[in-house]
Amino acid sequence: MPIFSEVGCNLCGADNYEVLFKTYSGDMSVGVDSLEITDRNIDIHARIVRCRKCGLVYANPRPPFDRLSSDDVTLAQGSYPEEEAGARFAARSVLRASKKFKRAGGDLLAIGFGVGFFLDEAKKDGWNACGVEFSRASAAYAKEKLQLENLIEGHFDPCMFPAGHFDLVVLKDSLDHLEDPRGILEGVRRILKPSGLFYLNAPNINGPVSRLLRSKWWGIKHAHLYYFTPRTLTKMLDAAGFVPMALRPYVRAYTIKYWLLKIAFYNKDLYRFLSFFEKTRFAAKVLKLNLWDRVEVFSRRSRRMEYLDELESPAAPVENKRMKVIAVLPAYNAAKTLSRTVADIPRECVDDIILVDDNSKDNTVEVARGLGLKVYVHQKNKGYGGNQKTCYIKALESGADIAVMVHPDYQYDPKAIISLIEPIENGRADAVFGSRMMKRGALEGGMPLWKHNANVLLTALENVVLGTYLTEYHSGFRAYSARYLRSVAFEKNSDGFIFDTEIIVQGLFKHMRIEEVPIRTRYFDEASTIKLLPSVIYGLGIIKTMAKAVLHEKGLIRFKQFL
Repeated sequence: MPIFSEVGCNLCGADNYEVLFKTYSGDMSVGVDSLEITDRNIDIHARIVRCRKCGLVYANPRPPFDRLSSDDVTLAQGSYPEEEAGARFAARSVLRASKKFKRAGGDLLAIGFGVGFFLDEAKKDGWNACGVEFSRASAAYAKEKLQLENLIEGHFDPCMFPAGHFDLVVLKDSLDHLEDPRGILEGVRRILKPSGLFYLNAPNINGPVSRLLRSKWWGIKHAHLYYFTPRTLTKMLDAAGFVPMALRPYVRAYTIKYWLLKIAFYNKDLYRFLSFFEKTRFAAKVLKLNLWDRVEVFSRRSRRMEYLDELESPAAPVENKRMKVIAVLPAYNAAKTLSRTVADIPRECVDDIILVDDNSKDNTVEVARGLGLKVYVHQKNKGYGGNQKTCYIKALESGADIAVMVHPDYQYDPKAIISLIEPIENGRADAVFGSRMMKRGALEGGMPLWKHNANVLLTALENVVLGTYLTEYHSGFRAYSARYLRSVAFEKNSDGFIFDTEIIVQGLFKHMRIEEVPIRTRYFDEASTIKLLPSVIYGLGIIKTMAKAVLHEKGLIRFKQFL
């Protein structure tokens, strides 16, 4: 008999409880039921109690934690690999549901990842996934069979990871096994980004099935130290600094063979009647059931007053190394305005200037070479987007850390490059856009009212679809970090004007950080401008791009340009 220890309530700290179930006699308190543990391969007695103050249900007294790790036995019997299809379905279900609250991609941590099916699905979904798993056999399976990396074997310790690091933390099928669930949740909050998402699921001891079966409910196990209800789980999350955004029943997905073995435990006669299914091809089919005995929650970090200091903490210092800045000029018939544009480019912060001529009909190339620029010429017109592709390829080949697109028609003020590159140099952003809509820069610069209003409407549509808060999506004055350009497949984008929107969508799918700075524009006769019909075609292209983004995000159609 292992040494038992009395524990207080992990949620409220009280030690006033009532006994619900027990497996041995001689207690000072008498439970209302006798208990037969469902995982009978571990010979440990247990007693299940409920806190009279907050209602949390837990095992008390508690045997040593190392006696409760039974995953090795289950894995050796092969149940995990046999249930791979169901486990992958469950993983995809969680990942799909998480997209309602946060775009896929970024850093993901799975605590208690089992044999790795969830992590494998997360990688396929575009996450930079890592995990922590207590079971040695499970971790070994994930490494050897699934070839997963970034795995840590042992107990989860928040100190393993930097504060505010993860976009999504998943605690799947693990909370009820933990010795200190509240402490672990507080640790998860520390390593989750302020905008991050936290997912967990746990047994619901107050569900209709669990209330009907009482101590015979399959959720009562030696290895389960805590049993939650939606109410106590919400209280636990609140105490740890989380706000639930969605709480719903958890759908189980197992093979018919698995469900038949569960039936055998409860009713051998019914099992014998149904057992012929085990010998058919249907035995390996996955059956999805909602038994209302398990609950899952998506949460965000609380923003209560006690946590406000986290938002005001100074950012970690960034080493301020000199970055190589290259201005790229996508040119077409820009001979009249090119010299003045180049004269205003601040050479104290711009190391080089590249001009790509898109088969101009005037003497743009001669003027550019006379100004000492690096000039590349398209033998045939490739369009605005095609020109940008060459610009960024040549900038990266020249070793640019930052590429700034400057239209050579002098419509944008090149002097603003200084403020445009500053957020990237300081490590705050991966791309910075000059916004004509901030501080009324567009109207004051002479933008036609119809174009201004169309810009506002299209930007509003893009913000709603993509979940952003940009004031403008259509500025042609932009700075991209080399990291941004190397992370997105910009070469797969359109050769037309819609390129500017597509590269933003690509960056958002890759979780690039985007900032804006206010700029002024100049509308004059020599400046290039899109006429009404091309503007209508451009607007339709934006709607098409938004539709593609939605289809891609929901996994209905995968577009290579967004991968």
